Amino acid sequence: MSTIIARSTDAQTIEPELVLHGWQSDDEPQSRIHIVLGREYPDITLRPAQARTGTLRLLFVSAEAAEIARVFHRAPAVFTATSDLPWVPAAYVPTGTIRTMQQAGARWVLEVPFQEVAP
Repeated sequence: MSTIIARSTDAQTIEPELVLHGWQSDDEPQSRIHIVLGREYPDITLRPAQARTGTLRLLFVSAEAAEIARVFHRAPAVFTATSDLPWVPAAYVPTGTIRTMQQAGARWVLEVPFQEVAP
């Protein structure tokens, strides 16, 4: 399954060998609970959940390809992923620390913490 990631600021794209599924994704509900003194049940304010956050794990077969992807993600831009994989966010911005790690057998994994955004 192919995944292509494009950057909003220019025409550059990257294509990792694989988007690894061992990643974390969080959805934070925004509803609020209001405790009222003297009442058994609280008041509530219902709000939609915040957009997904998590960490993408991208696999590359060479250190050079992983480095290109690391530099690619340092740009202040919105990144759009085209993928058949349902867990890959359609549009995101990197947050936190982007990390490159060598795996067994000369494979490289780039970890990109993300905040999902509107495309």
